[in-house]
Amino acid sequence: MSIDLRDAAFSKEVPVALYYQLKESLLQKIQDETWKPGQKIPTERELCEMYGVSRITVRKALDDLQNEDYLYRIQGKGTYVKRSSIDYRLSKFYSFNEELSRRGLKERAQMLSFSKVVPEDKVRAQLHLAEGQEVFCVKRTRYMDETPYVIEISYIPSSLCPGLCREEIETEGLYSSMRRHGVHPDHATEQFRATGLTGAEAKLLSLSPGEPAINLRRITWAGNTLVEYCNSIVRGDFFTYTVELK
Repeated sequence: MSIDLRDAAFSKEVPVALYYQLKESLLQKIQDETWKPGQKIPTERELCEMYGVSRITVRKALDDLQNEDYLYRIQGKGTYVKRSSIDYRLSKFYSFNEELSRRGLKERAQMLSFSKVVPEDKVRAQLHLAEGQEVFCVKRTRYMDETPYVIEISYIPSSLCPGLCREEIETEGLYSSMRRHGVHPDHATEQFRATGLTGAEAKLLSLSPGEPAINLRRITWAGNTLVEYCNSIVRGDFFTYTVELK
């Protein structure tokens, strides 16, 4: 007779490894949403007490669930239930904030810095700017359900919206603020490449250095005018990008 580990009492008499019994029990809580996406689960110590097993057993079960993309860890904070990755179909213009809001997900941005600078040559070239022309440099970390998922550095020619300010972007978002100043982003090109997190990036995303990520570089237009160059580092486990080919 087969044993359904999700319903069976947690027991050392069941002829299946304890860590596997624990894994199935925890998985059931995830699948029936006793533990909801984005929710922090009990600590290793609490799970040891709840199930009467060793920390080695708990750690093995959690490692398996993380490797199978059911859980993720944030350094120094704990272990959380992973939501399904967000699928972006790359056939229309989007912004992270507007796309996640449309899907009913809680998203916010934390401003790391806002300044007016003369950009490096590579940024100037992307925006087709004259030497010495200034840009607004907006650096932010974005959060989904309080989990950091992307680091963004946006460069906007200051001549396009000279009144742009930090407080406005923090309140309304970047594209909404640009529209307020008469600049209406409407299409973009994006380049993607696989990368590993640097120490500084890992710290901002609560991950470990070297973990996989996506480097996303976007050039945005309003009509025929270049209005933004954005260089982003996106968590590799949070998003799926789908390209439609016709």
